Amino acid sequence: MPAIAAPLAASKLEVWEAFIAELNGPQKAAFDDMNARHGLTEHRAYLQPMPDGNYLVLAIHEGPGADGFISSVASSDHEFDRWFMSALADANDIDTSGPMPPMATRKL
Repeated sequence: MPAIAAPLAASKLEVWEAFIAELNGPQKAAFDDMNARHGLTEHRAYLQPMPDGNYLVLAIHEGPGADGFISSVASSDHEFDRWFMSALADANDIDTSGPMPPMATRKL
């Protein structure tokens, strides 16, 4: 069950929440299709408030494609995948032009 943690500035909370609303609403079928195309059976995101007023987003990916999900989507030329990465980059201030951050390593 690979996971990735990404900082989210408090000033980007509304942007992130709008992104999640799109994935749960108008873009739900395309999001489900993306997950299936990249071998995910489960894709969850958790929002953790931090003491400094910012947030941490924890994304959990399950399925046969989970280990390479981020790099697979980042290198995809599918229209939805490009939108997904762009929206993700905007919300989390991630530079998607270079290598993606590594997945978290399970320690316990």
